[in-house]
Amino acid sequence: MTDTPPEKPRRSWIKAILFVSLALNLLVVGAIVGRFLSPDGPRSRDRVEGPVRSVIGEPFVRALSWDDRRALLEDLKSETPRIRETRENLRQRFEAFLVALRADPFVPEDIGRLLEDQRQVAKGRQELGEMLLLRRLEAMSAEERAAYADRLERSLRRLRRR
Repeated sequence: MTDTPPEKPRRSWIKAILFVSLALNLLVVGAIVGRFLSPDGPRSRDRVEGPVRSVIGEPFVRALSWDDRRALLEDLKSETPRIRETRENLRQRFEAFLVALRADPFVPEDIGRLLEDQRQVAKGRQELGEMLLLRRLEAMSAEERAAYADRLERSLRRLRRR
């Protein structure tokens, strides 16, 4: 008599686990690719960072052409001392705000004065940004300004949808 080796048990559950694993991997890859390809996905050329963001509203900068953005950054570099000064000024006012907030007795007028001072510093930064943006817009042709307006409108529509 010949001995037949016992049959190995079938492991059909391994196929199911592999299938589920593959499906999950494809789902993750699809989500990542979809995020990068979507209109609102992260695009390094559309990022607005640094001092530009603190003096000009992001939608205004994002709608500029790549060359105009670069030129705006160059214009802003000449204003670096002024921007640093206002940043330091805001920081000092914030620290004074915290001290006034913790003061006992609490003096609301002190807080109001500090908030007004902070508003004036922020207003100066915004005025600087507006001046630089206006300079860029003046340098554009009518067609470039129209294209800028179209990009700005699309950008604002995207923001409203969020």
